[in-house]
This record gives sequence, structure tokens and C-alpha cells, in this order.
Amino acid sequence: MNSKFQILVLGLFLIILLKGCSPALYIPTLADSQKAGVSVDSLMIGRKLYVRNCGSCHNLYRAEQFTRKEWYRVMPDMQKKANINKDQKVMILKYLAVHFKEGK
Repeated sequence: MNSKFQILVLGLFLIILLKGCSPALYIPTLADSQKAGVSVDSLMIGRKLYVRNCGSCHNLYRAEQFTRKEWYRVMPDMQKKANINKDQKVMILKYLAVHFKEGK
């Protein structure tokens, strides 16, 4: 095999590997909006805030990995570390709340 082909194959492999390992964050739908009682645009803002502010320090978690109680317990500390205001925290929690893990 020539080296250009090998580099191409390696590059494609790395893209697939990285894509497969990243958490699949949901994209808000109209049904999510209705469930949350907020607009799809509000949920999208929460998603963007979550990706930008939380993903800058650590890997992102899917909402369903934790219960409501667990998300609400960790958010005050994360709010301080990410330097986000109360409104931004609320938007992130609304985005995550649509898919919280069942439980308290």
C-alpha cells in the first residue's frame, strides 16, 4: 500500500473512533419542548451552553446517565467552576431534564 492511502485509512479510522466514543447528546425536538414546557429554541440554547461551558473542562455526560437529584446536586459546584450565571444554569438543567434518568 502506498503511504497516502495508509494515511487516509488511518485518518478515517481515527474519525470513526472519536465519533463513536463521544457521547450522543440529544438534539431537542418538538416533543421534548412540549414535555419540558419550553420552546425548542430554549432547549437548544441550554444544549449550546452545556456543550460550551461544561465540555470545556470535562467530557460531557448524557442526561440519562444521572437522575434529577444527581444533576441538581452537582450543578451548584459546576456553575461556579464554569462561571455561569443562574439563568444559564437553569437553561442547561431544562435541556438535561427532558432526558433525566428515571429516579428521584
